[in-house]
Amino acid sequence: MSTQAKARLALLAGAAALLVMLLFAGYRSVLLVAAGLVGVAATAAAAWLVLAHRGPVRWLGLAAVVAVPVLLVVSYVRAGLLWVVLCSAALWLAAVAAGRSALADEARARMPEHPADRPARPFLIMNPRSGGGKVGAFHLKEKAEELGAEVVLLEGPEPMDVTALARGAVARGADLLGVAGGDGTQALVAAVAAEHGLPFLVISAGTRNHFAMDLGLDRTDPAACLDALSDGVELRVDLGRVGERPFVNTASFGTYAEVVRSPAYRDDKMRTTLDLLPDLLARQTGPRLTVRADGTTVEEPQAVLVSNNPYGAGDPAGLGRRARLDAGTLGVFGLKVASAGQAVGILRGRRSTGLVALHAREVVIDADVPHISAGIDGESLTLATPVRCRIEPGALRVLVPRRRPGNRAGIPVNWAEVRRLARTMGRAAAGGRPVQGGERDHPGGRRQWQRRIAGDRPRFDYSGAVYGSLLAASVVVGAGAGGPFPRVHLIVLLLSTAVVFWAAHVYAGLFGASLANEPLTWHEFRTVCRDERPLIEAALPPAAAVALSPLLGFGPQATSWFALAVALAGQVGWAVLGAVRAGAPRRLVVITAVVTVLLGAAIAAAKAGLSH
Repeated sequence: MSTQAKARLALLAGAAALLVMLLFAGYRSVLLVAAGLVGVAATAAAAWLVLAHRGPVRWLGLAAVVAVPVLLVVSYVRAGLLWVVLCSAALWLAAVAAGRSALADEARARMPEHPADRPARPFLIMNPRSGGGKVGAFHLKEKAEELGAEVVLLEGPEPMDVTALARGAVARGADLLGVAGGDGTQALVAAVAAEHGLPFLVISAGTRNHFAMDLGLDRTDPAACLDALSDGVELRVDLGRVGERPFVNTASFGTYAEVVRSPAYRDDKMRTTLDLLPDLLARQTGPRLTVRADGTTVEEPQAVLVSNNPYGAGDPAGLGRRARLDAGTLGVFGLKVASAGQAVGILRGRRSTGLVALHAREVVIDADVPHISAGIDGESLTLATPVRCRIEPGALRVLVPRRRPGNRAGIPVNWAEVRRLARTMGRAAAGGRPVQGGERDHPGGRRQWQRRIAGDRPRFDYSGAVYGSLLAASVVVGAGAGGPFPRVHLIVLLLSTAVVFWAAHVYAGLFGASLANEPLTWHEFRTVCRDERPLIEAALPPAAAVALSPLLGFGPQATSWFALAVALAGQVGWAVLGAVRAGAPRRLVVITAVVTVLLGAAIAAAKAGLSH
């Protein structure tokens, strides 16, 4: 699916989410949103009571955590609006996913790739227990050895020194180091690779694979990471350090680090966490921390997270991902929560008074004790204070497959940018590919439209057909809102609306070119008109359905439903066919079908509601 199609899909899904709320809830839509926000806030406050107290208060909080969402759902059911909430939420999630994917396609946040030579003597360390046994399940050792790699398994009963193993391999002439295991093991071997200037290979065989995820690797198929050995490119990424200890993801201090340090944590994580947190949050136990980052001081945070490059912001789904690993800066989160009210305020994200978010090249964590606990990429350590965290920009050469899924979820959704892509971006389906950031200048220095490549035949614009089918369905719904509508009038309305929107899109395309100082030739005018033609073509099937309805014995009301069904079938069909023709993976084809079906269901529901 083209970038423009994804941007349009995002806007349509977002508009449909709002439309469903307004059409079927009316003024009550405000109450629905308000009730949902109050429910989320009450649940957050109750969760704080569970974590920060013991005894009856904890049990009351736990009861509220369960009861508030149940009461909210029951109230929606009694009002007959649960389906409205679920449908709107599904459409909004689809809008966010499509918008993020469109922005990722434009490659504005993608890390630069560098050519890489094929390694002659790669050395890989694999932990067969990591990730529930992914090394054995995906036959990683055998596949790596077939590609000429030397593989060492961490399968002995005693812990093995992975740093010593990596240094020994370098001494024997290894020209690449790699790890199939957890992030902690990866960090140690990555430090050796960075020290000797060797490329580093990440194999997503761990449990969570945070580093692999932010590198854009395939977490569902660790064996795909081995493709880098035969067809790879290099990414120059940063490496974090706590003192001299390397980390690729995070270093945590405060409550979480103290809980993980407890000997009982390994045997019963949940019980140990609930036993220790009340005293830690109330500062009755544990060190009192002070954080200094590039001139900013944070006094007595309960928890501190220092990350190798900042984690995403802009929407809740962006948390937990880093769009880039080469920005040359540490991300710092400091959490200070002393009441249920402040716990609710955390929901505001970085605008919360209880959450401090900073960027810095160096961070110092001090305390009122000589030693503090730290969790570094999931490994528990005890460090002398003050603890200095720093970043080494571009220190690590990471070898990744040329073809990989990419990190789309780390990109926050900028709706203004999505609207721009939907409105002005050249279509890939018009015989070329979209104009991407940084691709507008050819060697002569003048910008050119990338609508087609010489020798390519123009291809059908499926995104325009989807948009046109949605427009036709909306026309049918609007025409039937006031009762039976004459067939001839409906046909004229369908075709004239399509022509008007076609003309508006042609004008927008030519106006965008004029703003970019592009010469408007007759050939270009004809190209734009042809590119927008699917808007008109999509209106023809429902118009034909109206014309044929008397032969089928349909009355005015049945004719309206028949035309609507044809328009919605076209909408779903064009979307799925476009995704398939574009070579989209099966998962994306299914998502496309689901989103278009939801849009169609919203329109059909609007038709049913307005008809009554």
